Amino acid sequence: MRDAAVLLISTALLAACGAPTATGNNVSSANAISPGNSAAPANSAAPTNEAAASGNAAATQRETVTGTFAGWEMGDYLWARIAVPGGEPFQAMVQGQRGDPIALFLEANRGRPVTVEVTTGMMNIPEAGGEMEMSRITAARNAAGTAQAWLAGLSAAERSAIQNRFEENALSGNAR
Repeated sequence: MRDAAVLLISTALLAACGAPTATGNNVSSANAISPGNSAAPANSAAPTNEAAASGNAAATQRETVTGTFAGWEMGDYLWARIAVPGGEPFQAMVQGQRGDPIALFLEANRGRPVTVEVTTGMMNIPEAGGEMEMSRITAARNAAGTAQAWLAGLSAAERSAIQNRFEENALSGNAR
C-alpha cells in the first residue's frame, strides 16, 4: 500500500512540476518574471519556505504567472490548475485549509483570469521518500485586487457560501 501511495504521489508531482527545464520547471517556461520586471505581486505573502528550513534556500525560485484558474486536482495534496494563454497549463499546490484566502479566491474565480505567485523549492515529502522540488501558490490576485483584500470584503454569509463551495468542489473529491 505504501508503494502505491509513493507511486501516486510521485506521478502527481511529476505531472504538476513537469520535467526540469533550463530554468528549473515548467512554470518558468509558462510565464516567468522577466529580468526587467522582478517585482513581486502587490499581495505577496511571506511563503512557507521549506527550502530554507532544509538548508536549500538557494534553490527557491519565485515566479509570477497569469492565466485562467481551471479547477482543482486532489490527491495527497491540493493542486490548483492554471491554464496559461499560449503556454502549457500547469498545477501548483495551495494550502487548501479552511479559510485559506488563496484557495477561496481561486474557487471564486474559476474560469476567470488570475495572476498567481508561484514559489518553487525543495520540500520534505515523507510519503514520497524525502526531498522533492515542489511548486506552491503563495499569492493570488485579479484586476480587482488581492485574495486577502477580496476575502476581507466579504460578508459572513458570502464567506460561508464560498467556503462551502470550495469544500464541495476541492476538498470532497469533486475536484474538477
